[in-house]
Amino acid sequence: MYRSLYAFRSAEPNSLHFAAGESFLILERSNKHWWLGSRCSSGETGYIPASYIEKIQVNTSSLTWVCFSVFAPMNTSCDHVAARGEVSECVVREGLMRSSPCKCTVCAAAQAMLKLTSWYFPGKEKMHACRRSHELLESIQICSISLPCSLLQVPPQARRAAPITPPPPEKQRNSRLPSVSSTPPPPVPSRVKPTAPPLDGPPSDSPPQPAPGKKSPAPQPPQPTPPSQPVVEELPESEWPVAPPSVAESPPGSPTTPVPMTIGAELIELVRKNTSLSYELSRVAVGVVVGHLQTALPQASSALEQVLLSLVESKDLGAGLPQGQVCHDEQRLEVIFSDLARHRDDSQQRSWALHEDHALIACYLEELLKILTDADPEVCKRLCKANDYENVQSLVSYYQMEHRVSLRLLLLKVFGAMCSLDAALISNLLNSILPMELARDLQTDTQEHQKMCYTALVLTMIFSMGEQVPYHHYEHLNASFVEFLLGVVEDGLPSDPTEQLPDIFLNLVLSFNLHHTAPSNNVIMQELKKKNVKILSEKVLLLLNRGDDPVCMFKHTPPAPHAVLKFLQDVFANRETADIFYRTDMMVMIDIAVRQISDLSPGDKLRMEYLSLMHSIMRSTDYLEHQHRLSDLQGALQRILREEEDPGEDEGSATAKQMDKLIVQQIYKEFPQISENQD
Repeated sequence: MYRSLYAFRSAEPNSLHFAAGESFLILERSNKHWWLGSRCSSGETGYIPASYIEKIQVNTSSLTWVCFSVFAPMNTSCDHVAARGEVSECVVREGLMRSSPCKCTVCAAAQAMLKLTSWYFPGKEKMHACRRSHELLESIQICSISLPCSLLQVPPQARRAAPITPPPPEKQRNSRLPSVSSTPPPPVPSRVKPTAPPLDGPPSDSPPQPAPGKKSPAPQPPQPTPPSQPVVEELPESEWPVAPPSVAESPPGSPTTPVPMTIGAELIELVRKNTSLSYELSRVAVGVVVGHLQTALPQASSALEQVLLSLVESKDLGAGLPQGQVCHDEQRLEVIFSDLARHRDDSQQRSWALHEDHALIACYLEELLKILTDADPEVCKRLCKANDYENVQSLVSYYQMEHRVSLRLLLLKVFGAMCSLDAALISNLLNSILPMELARDLQTDTQEHQKMCYTALVLTMIFSMGEQVPYHHYEHLNASFVEFLLGVVEDGLPSDPTEQLPDIFLNLVLSFNLHHTAPSNNVIMQELKKKNVKILSEKVLLLLNRGDDPVCMFKHTPPAPHAVLKFLQDVFANRETADIFYRTDMMVMIDIAVRQISDLSPGDKLRMEYLSLMHSIMRSTDYLEHQHRLSDLQGALQRILREEEDPGEDEGSATAKQMDKLIVQQIYKEFPQISENQD
């Protein structure tokens, strides 16, 4: 008998899974890695990795109970009694021959087996089982007389590594062991039976073992056979594997199996799926644990280093997993997108069961929002861009159909999460009907404060990259829309007790201004000429002093211009719009611009923006009359002209420095008095 040292479970076909400490009878040694065995507790038959089990000695009473346990499952299906009897015969014969030290013990165990069999099986099954047991007893007695006890002992086993998968199919044997169930026998490879090792006694002392699975009468006395004839299908003693050595017994420099490069993605997926941590936190958790293990287990340092490398290289969780494996987030996104599309297309539900699906759709949208926020961004981008952004456009059309405020709020949050993923998604939303729908919402539904805040925020995100707006969008993004925004910035709304809307709407104005290239055709600048915007000018000056760009919410490429500086440059492109700032505000603005021009490093693109702003102020205001901070400005302009080229700087910085010099030269050309009287 054999006992399992470790628990084993495998997806390989026909393998037998088991826990540690279970007992087995070995029916056939198919090769040096996989043996056909029967579980003593249930009689199940399957292939067992040879390195997971060890040989044990049992007494007669234990062996008798094992044999009864193997026979017990036969009562569950009368249709398979005959086939099971054949397997059980093989089980008992193999177990008795390998476990009993002498023929008297073998006979006693067989007699006990006979009694148990005759008691257990009723009726015809009893007669059949008894007959099989008598035949088995005779066979065992003959074998026990013919074979000395020394041949029944299993030789010492050499240590082998545990097999990973069952061996591939080879040539089929002429005869196989019958299965104890209706499933076909497992595809274990067959090989030519090796010749039996020469024995000390005459050839007649070692008769060939009966072919298992073939019902036959008790074997006749052995006949002499040539030494080259296959006799026993057993492995040489030196190739009988046992359990692998423990980690503690393995030397630090022992060769190990190469670490697959997918292990990093697999670990991140396991941590994220089982802990609900975000993708980034899961990545950090795996890195911390593996790093600690590398320090604590020097003998595994090289393998764990490979794990860390795979962790660094797994940029895309979906693509980093083994072939055929799909990450959990990707599966859920596919389900959510398809179900939301089905709800959108359910026109009947939209008419008579409008509110019955509220809880389900809200649950889907909340899960979608969480996945878009926490999952691997590459996985989310791939699913959103699939089929030419079909999933994104489906949600946009669903937003247009859905009028329930709570669901529209969730959809707005989902759109915001999509904008944070990629600039291409922002572009897709910009070219959809969503901007027009959001602009209409802002002007018509002014009582829902929270919805107005989210609507304005999403519109700000959509315009934040400065991409050109489709021409037909101006049907809704027109002068009345801009007038409404400026009115809220100046006067607020009664439904806004927290006074959040003026700041949010100012950000929307700055964002919407980014795509306008010609100030003369800028609808925002045209509305500024007609309206007193004292609050707006104060808020813009405050943003300029802080150096903030409230529109720059993402790190997408290419980056958009600084929204505040772009707005001020457009304002000072015309004298009419330049008058919206009071004189004291103008002085403060000049102070800020001169300070930034002096402090910013050469090659900084932001310095070019401040130089352009200062140039616009000189053109559209009476700067040459008051000459505020002129000496400081002259010194900064001279330093820019004296800057030398740095061979080691990148191309972008060199280009920015050249642009700065061109702006300074243009200022000197238009206003020569600024370059005069300099030390």
